[in-house]
Amino acid sequence: MGYGLEGIDELLRDRLLVMIRERAAVDVLPHVGRRTGGLVLTGADAPVRCREIRSAFPGMVVAMDLESHTREVATADAPFGLRTSYGWRALGLADLNEILDGQRENRASFAVTPTCFIPADETGDAATLKAVIREANRLHRTDTVVLLPCSYQWLRGVSLLHLVEQIRACRHPVALIMQASNVDPLSRAHVPEGLRQVCRSCPRLLLWRTDLAAFDAMAHGAWGAAVGASAVLRFGVAPRPDNGGGGHKPYTVVLVRRLLRYVRVATLQDWFAHIDPWTCDCAVCEGAALTRFTDTDADVLAALQHTVRELYALHEELEATLPGHERENWWRQQLTDSSDHHRLLASQTDTEVSFPKVLQAWRRPSPLPLPVPAEPRGQDHSGTS
Repeated sequence: MGYGLEGIDELLRDRLLVMIRERAAVDVLPHVGRRTGGLVLTGADAPVRCREIRSAFPGMVVAMDLESHTREVATADAPFGLRTSYGWRALGLADLNEILDGQRENRASFAVTPTCFIPADETGDAATLKAVIREANRLHRTDTVVLLPCSYQWLRGVSLLHLVEQIRACRHPVALIMQASNVDPLSRAHVPEGLRQVCRSCPRLLLWRTDLAAFDAMAHGAWGAAVGASAVLRFGVAPRPDNGGGGHKPYTVVLVRRLLRYVRVATLQDWFAHIDPWTCDCAVCEGAALTRFTDTDADVLAALQHTVRELYALHEELEATLPGHERENWWRQQLTDSSDHHRLLASQTDTEVSFPKVLQAWRRPSPLPLPVPAEPRGQDHSGTS
């Protein structure tokens, strides 16, 4: 079903998607890059909204994440599942095909597997991860991305070797989510290096539900990425069957592109309390100060629209480079410029402005890709054991 492998590969290559709750999708739609952008919708009404957007804008790339990974832990016997009005439903191959067909029937540009969360490998045999890939390889489809929502611990040690092996074995493009409880997974030791090694070692890889790590990943070989529009959509979360607590109003946050970081508006206001604030020339701000945003619904939306504009401005620069050394050098220069702007900001405001640890990690040399093992003669490619 769907298009040929070359079709989905070309659709996803250098694609930057914005992951957003379906109720806010229409508000950011005018700010999403048409040629190499798109949306990933979450939320109960994602299928309806996907159909509406694709009907109005047939050329817009739109997909869905059914978020099974936030609700259930995968097992070797049940790697895929879905919450329904009748409760939790584990999915066999026929059921899985039905769910993927349903996404396409709602006009999704490509289907995404409802993979459950893959915890750290306690036994060392990677059985659950292998089950995801094995079952996905039984799908006779050319329109599907296999979601791998993983604990950050898969990005280091021997688990990294298992992860790379299984991604390489997958017949479909793979979208990787990283999870670490209550912290940025890239703040964990060796994870930034591990992610780079995965990106450099695995073809047809997307980074999913992420932040500016999308650009580091794409600079090091990832095909594309889905960046979260809100903080909770910028990293993996542990399964929460009751859909979590929630109820709090998030801080207003903007992407300050010259710093390569998301910053609370309240922090910007503290920094620029005694000097003229930095301004932004994007189509949303039109030269206005980045400190102007408040916690009103209108300003929260405007801050999000500004952030989406800045993401695509940065992505346009990345896309203009050739994959490989040229792209890595471009990204290295962005990080150098960011470091310079942090020092300039500290000098201008006479405050301590730390250079984030993840940006420091990205300035370090990259590890080499893992070698591809020689294939035994007569090896079966139908799946993994």
